[in-house]
Amino acid sequence: MSFVRRATKALVGTAAAVALTIGLVPFASAEDAVAAAQAELTQLQTEAAKVERDLETSKQEQVTAQRQYDVTTADLDAQRVLVEQMRVQVGRVAVAAHQQSANLGAAALLFDADSEERFLSDMAVMQSVTAITDEQMVRLGAEQERLVDLEAAQADSLKKIQAEVDRQTELAAEYDGKVARAQLVVDRLSAEQKAALESAANRAIMDANLALLAGAEAEAASLLSRSGITLPVSGEKGVWPTSGPITSPFGYRVNPIGGYSELHDGTDIAPPCGTPVRASWTGVVLSARAEGGWGNRIIVDSGTYKAAYNHLQTMAVSPGEVVQAGQIIASVGTTGYSTGCHLHFSTWVNGQIVDPVSLF
Repeated sequence: MSFVRRATKALVGTAAAVALTIGLVPFASAEDAVAAAQAELTQLQTEAAKVERDLETSKQEQVTAQRQYDVTTADLDAQRVLVEQMRVQVGRVAVAAHQQSANLGAAALLFDADSEERFLSDMAVMQSVTAITDEQMVRLGAEQERLVDLEAAQADSLKKIQAEVDRQTELAAEYDGKVARAQLVVDRLSAEQKAALESAANRAIMDANLALLAGAEAEAASLLSRSGITLPVSGEKGVWPTSGPITSPFGYRVNPIGGYSELHDGTDIAPPCGTPVRASWTGVVLSARAEGGWGNRIIVDSGTYKAAYNHLQTMAVSPGEVVQAGQIIASVGTTGYSTGCHLHFSTWVNGQIVDPVSLF
């Protein structure tokens, strides 16, 4: 079996995909715990939202009830003023009637009147005034009594609404505490799961890199010896593979697709798609094909140095082909697991992966 086929079997998908695959069994219980905690959190958040809506409704009812109570109280105060004014008026009428009765009496009215008709008319007026005043007093008294009863009923209703608002406020605070505690559980479990995933992902990256190079030395040595080329020596600077800014350096970072921390085993250089990619050192092409999350990928063995060029748009070389330092071997692309046009450039020195920038 050729090296390319062995490498293809060893490298299934991206390092993140490998991490998820090898971590599936240990993560199962953690995933279940996170899912259960998240479900409980969601349920509590739903219940808390209902409590908040009920509390808001009760507060609105409280505002309406308070407004009605204030109106009734104002009406009652005005009614009391009217009653008091009527009492004063009735008192004055009563005093006047008493004085007139005491000083003149019915006989005086009779003698002062020009005629019997005048006497009867004056008596009717006095009786009418007294009757009207009494009727007004009765009506005002009834209205005052009604307002007193209404005020008492509204005060009782307002008290009950206030009690309900207090109860729902306490309930809302209780749910806030429950939701906060549930969120802490979810965060803790998620952090534990994320840490486990990161560890597995980093382990998968290292394993994938080892698998990439495992068993290749003999085949590469044979190809290099037959080629008759002069290989670079240790410490020899190569050719930077392409132009463009570095958008993600070598080292630990947050994976832009998975969102977890990982060892970024290369340097991302981001010129436009189609920009030429050059071989950094003279060497032999070990593989040139699509490989899962790396997309179109070329690996060149230069003896001391090895380099991988990933996410390529086009590839201009084939396995077993000898390439010279600076030779165009591909173009920048965004194949595989990629968020945009860039070259993911990885390098090894004597089998150990290193930061590419340190070699140039």
